[in-house]
Amino acid sequence: MKNILFTLFCFYSYSIPAQTASYNFSLDGNFQNVKEGIIYLTIYNEGSQVKDSSLIIGGKFSFRNNIEKPVYAVLSMRSKPKDAFVFFAEPSKVRVSGTGDSLRLLNISGSKLNDDDKLLKQKLNYIADWEKKTYEAMGKANEAKDQRALDSLDGVEMLMMVEKRKVVADFVKNNPNSLRSAMAINENFGYYAEASDVEPVYNLLSNDIRETPTGIKIKKMIDTYKSVAVGMKVPEITQSDTTGKPVSLSALRGKYVLVDFWASWCGPCRKENPNIVKAYNKFHDKGFEIFGVSYDNEKGKPKWIKAINDDKLFWYQVSDLKGWDNSTSNQFYVKAIPANILLDKNGVIIAKNLFGKKLSDKLAEIMP
Repeated sequence: MKNILFTLFCFYSYSIPAQTASYNFSLDGNFQNVKEGIIYLTIYNEGSQVKDSSLIIGGKFSFRNNIEKPVYAVLSMRSKPKDAFVFFAEPSKVRVSGTGDSLRLLNISGSKLNDDDKLLKQKLNYIADWEKKTYEAMGKANEAKDQRALDSLDGVEMLMMVEKRKVVADFVKNNPNSLRSAMAINENFGYYAEASDVEPVYNLLSNDIRETPTGIKIKKMIDTYKSVAVGMKVPEITQSDTTGKPVSLSALRGKYVLVDFWASWCGPCRKENPNIVKAYNKFHDKGFEIFGVSYDNEKGKPKWIKAINDDKLFWYQVSDLKGWDNSTSNQFYVKAIPANILLDKNGVIIAKNLFGKKLSDKLAEIMP
């Protein structure tokens, strides 16, 4: 599964906005217990980030900026490396207050989007606690190399995803006019989902929210899911193998084919690889083939080749070496890896995202 982490390492810039400049976003903060220091504001926008800083004087600080649309933002301090306040920056005037002892416990006012976000977080609190305990257990099981425990926890992870989606659907139903509802759909249904999962929740949104950029993005997501649903003919994929030779998926017609989306840098992918190798070795002679699509980039090509050899992935391997910008990411709406699609002999999708024993079980069913 895919976890969203904010990276707080970048170049720092110190600036004081001119009094005559016009800004559509302002943040004024007040700490009760922290009277001096430096606080940083990082604004994240589709793969890029802008970082600003402000002196804390007498517990007060402020930021000014221009923002086109709501985006994630983080307040952080060097003196609190494991502490941060995550919120949405949007064209508005907001105030942040608290003791300053714990950034994550700050309060924000002046923004309906952040009010709605706080409400959603409250509803998701029990799942957040569940996730924390599960990932702690995963860490311990990994250290102990307890594969049975790790396999059972993988199932729990899927249960948490399903439970989270239920909470989000209920939130959307009760808040159809909130942009946070659309954002929550995008965040929680943008991977390992089908159009049948997303469309009913999308239909709960008001017309105004559907017409926002986030609403339009969700509609595009649904349309893509429909185009690569079970029963549909798979779109063509042509990318280069490790030697630079173009290879097309359609060349494998006449065999059952697993299209495997992965990357050398993806821990869960590498963990899943032994299961795929086992299935390949068992069913290859019966007419089973694999078409691996790597989300490595040009710089990571040596690591991609090394991972193929280390993990014994001796089947068709291709990549356009563009990382997450791999052409298949939008073509199949692959926003989390590992991911896979199983095709019949005619190139028709018959199953998706078969992990662990599920792949071998499915192959045994169709290739006895």
